Amino acid sequence: MKFKRFLAVAIIGTMTFSLAACSSNEGTGNSVSTEQNQSETQSEFDTMVVSVNELNGIFNPLFYTTAFDSYVFGPVFSSVSILDDDNNLIDDAGNISQEEIKDEAGNTTQVKYTIKLKDGVTFSDGKPVTIDDYIFTLKVLLDPAYDGMSTLSTLNIVGLKEYKEGGDTVTEVSGIERVDDLTCTVLVDGVNIIGDKLLANQPILPKHYYGVSDDGTEYKKGDMTVPKSRNSVPMGSGPYVFKTYENNIVSLESNSNYFKGAPKTPNLKFQVVAENNKVDVVANGDVDIADPAADKETMARLEAESIEYNLTDNNGYGYIGINSERISDLNVRKGLMSLMNREPSVKSYFGDLAEVLERPMTSTLAEYPQDAKTYYPYDKAKALEYFEAAGYSKNANGKLVNANGEQLKVEVGVGDLKSHPTAGIFSQMKVDMEEMGAELIVSDLQFNVLTDRINSGDLDMFSLAWGNSNHADLKQIYHSSAADGAGSNHFKLRDPEVDKLLEEVATTLDLEKRKELVAQELDLIMENAVVMPVYQRKNLNIFSDNLRIDTVYRTPSPYHTFRDEYHVIEMK
Repeated sequence: MKFKRFLAVAIIGTMTFSLAACSSNEGTGNSVSTEQNQSETQSEFDTMVVSVNELNGIFNPLFYTTAFDSYVFGPVFSSVSILDDDNNLIDDAGNISQEEIKDEAGNTTQVKYTIKLKDGVTFSDGKPVTIDDYIFTLKVLLDPAYDGMSTLSTLNIVGLKEYKEGGDTVTEVSGIERVDDLTCTVLVDGVNIIGDKLLANQPILPKHYYGVSDDGTEYKKGDMTVPKSRNSVPMGSGPYVFKTYENNIVSLESNSNYFKGAPKTPNLKFQVVAENNKVDVVANGDVDIADPAADKETMARLEAESIEYNLTDNNGYGYIGINSERISDLNVRKGLMSLMNREPSVKSYFGDLAEVLERPMTSTLAEYPQDAKTYYPYDKAKALEYFEAAGYSKNANGKLVNANGEQLKVEVGVGDLKSHPTAGIFSQMKVDMEEMGAELIVSDLQFNVLTDRINSGDLDMFSLAWGNSNHADLKQIYHSSAADGAGSNHFKLRDPEVDKLLEEVATTLDLEKRKELVAQELDLIMENAVVMPVYQRKNLNIFSDNLRIDTVYRTPSPYHTFRDEYHVIEMK
């Protein structure tokens, strides 16, 4: 009889990552003892174990901040639609269609989206999924007090302004109309290139759970307390049901009510594993799926040991960000950019499995400017010119100081520096700045500490990665409105010209015209010197011999992966 073994020690792995939707493999961590007394023969092969990097424990689709937390709650939920291999929407728990409303000149003035749920879909507690649950989800995301990462409120839904500004008396969005128990329509002014994705590719939340806390308190507009009370224990209508999160291991079990049928493997666990242990735990069968960094050494080992893997382009990228509120002088930011020697670090870490990226947007999207040239070449002399233009000069002690005698001192936060793709960049920067009389403080941080410090705004610079980018609407990342609370503008970029271009891109249906606007937009972001794109890498996932590999969904596409198909994977 075969038995499934579990690691006696789960190892925290940190990773530099931030989400619009995101995944990456940029970090590792230190060992901590977990499940010391757990039997090595916990169960027969009825449990699939997937490695993740460090978790923040926010398993709520409304408020999560990292890809790793989303990996955990993903199998718990279903959406109206999901993405296919070509980045197009396909039906999941429902369907979305659209009708363009045109004026006499033939111009589209409005778009009416119709969302229709499948009959018979239930949540894991057996209660039916209705259009009221879907509308509830939309209303929370559109609430003026909402402070998560969703950008649904950028969709110009009729009545949204009144809903946001009308106070307690306005409790409905007039453009969202309930048709019947399974159908509603959403009326939008103008056009939006991702209107259908914003509406359909969002987990459907049960109103009776996320709208009512354990003590019976009901959600009210303007207060996120009740929805946030469910951050640690998700519930949805997906293939698995959340059970526990203890000692760096999340346990899910089969949802017998899942509308596509019960999962082939009854139990699914997510276990925190360090980057440098990911291949080992798959090779020895303790973990079934892992995502080690696709570097030269790893690929050589996989080939040598005949370990199954899947290699795809990553629809995300690694970058170095600068908080423009902490480093407000543009010349200082440009000087720092000029000290980032990216290519040696990227090539040393990834070899041919990644390339230096020139603009802050994944190159997997059609809108990425393929002819983009380096905006800030590595140039120590130019960097010093920028610092001097900002008013810095060397004092009698050889320190680079401003008019107040304050030395130029910058702190950058990195997750597990010793195993990070940007380590070489910061090592060189530190030496270069010391020679100039300045100081670079490189803080090696656990991932949750890194993200907390970024969110609190007390880091000058930081190294992160975006993932799950499936469209060219970047308002969530760079729009001024995303710099305060909602959104992911950690750079605190506030530029009216950037805002205007971002908004125009989001409403331009013609691809060629949109490409032109995106190129202008990205150039202007680079001119603001708040983000240095570093690398575009490959996604690597490896699979143990415990799996029936023919049941694992493997594709070159980064948009639809095995993470959307856990329920069909079978164990041997």
